[in-house]
Amino acid sequence: MVIIIPSNMNGSLRNIYLIGMMGVGKSTIGRILANHLKWAFIDVNEMLEAIYSRPLQEIIATFGEESLRTMEATMLQELSQGEHQVFACNSDTVLEESKFQTMDTTGATIWLDTPVADLVERMESKEMIIEAGGDPGNILQEMLDDRKKYYQRANVRVATDNLTPEVTAKEIMKVLKSL
Repeated sequence: MVIIIPSNMNGSLRNIYLIGMMGVGKSTIGRILANHLKWAFIDVNEMLEAIYSRPLQEIIATFGEESLRTMEATMLQELSQGEHQVFACNSDTVLEESKFQTMDTTGATIWLDTPVADLVERMESKEMIIEAGGDPGNILQEMLDDRKKYYQRANVRVATDNLTPEVTAKEIMKVLKSL
């Protein structure tokens, strides 16, 4: 199900920013969408790892979470000046107003909304959940509860329940034509 959220789309559609919880398929869907649109694809995590030549967890361990957020904000600000790009954003990108404003003024934000039960299935092997301790479903639900108000600011919400990544990308393309 696709829901267009009334918002003030600023200008033309220059870029697309996929937002949502970890494990929703931002990278997978983003690659498919970019391929269909013949646009560039940028995975924010992969880009940071390439720039700093180390895994994201090591970047955090070396520089700290606050520095990572600053690096991400700088990178997003610079890359967002381009056009015809599909970004797969970090799950917490929307938590910082400056990053959200960058996305909002340079393109469309699309919230990929997936049920927590589906996320748990996809994320069971992720160290992040294991390190946090406790029940993965509860941890993810708490994270979603904290972030939902930010995700709801997106221009478009796509409920990915029972949709393949390919179908999700096609649904997004239909919506983009109407924006």
